[in-house]
Amino acid sequence: MSSYYKHTKTESVDVPYSFCCEQCMKDSGPLKATVSGVEATVNSNFKTLNEKQQKKLNELAHTYLVKEVKETYRNVTEKQIYSKSFKDECPHCHKPQSWAVSGLKDGMFITPIAFVVVGLILGAGCYFFTEVANRMMIALILGGICFALAAGSLLLSIIKIQQKKKQTASVTQKNVPVIDWGAVKYILLEEK
Repeated sequence: MSSYYKHTKTESVDVPYSFCCEQCMKDSGPLKATVSGVEATVNSNFKTLNEKQQKKLNELAHTYLVKEVKETYRNVTEKQIYSKSFKDECPHCHKPQSWAVSGLKDGMFITPIAFVVVGLILGAGCYFFTEVANRMMIALILGGICFALAAGSLLLSIIKIQQKKKQTASVTQKNVPVIDWGAVKYILLEEK
């Protein structure tokens, strides 16, 4: 019996930015948002990859990074959605900025949807693939737990958004960060 090894790689890039605090009106100074691609994976029967496999892993990791940088750029420039990579806490007064609410809203349904899918899979799997006498009850309980977790996760996200909105509601001047996309222009111009 042979074993296999999972080789992974993640590429990331720093995007310089700064912002004028909406609370204390001080300049944040230079900051860096780290944008990372999805983890690339190559499976192999060996502990080390050959040159061809390593090249494939590197290309895959770079492709995922290009996709993430382009999506982050598109979200900021077209939709005014700032990912969580752009930290909004002022380095001087440590208060949040109103522009960061969009990043919280953007990802609020990911975890609840994952819980619902897991609940459906567990419930269906339990119902169709077990021979237990009360399998319907077990399927409903498992599904119910996952749905409750989904609802709780969504509620927690809504609470976080409302807290941030409340913390930034009193600002008189809404500002947005100044992002230096020139630092990642070579990635934005790639055709991947």
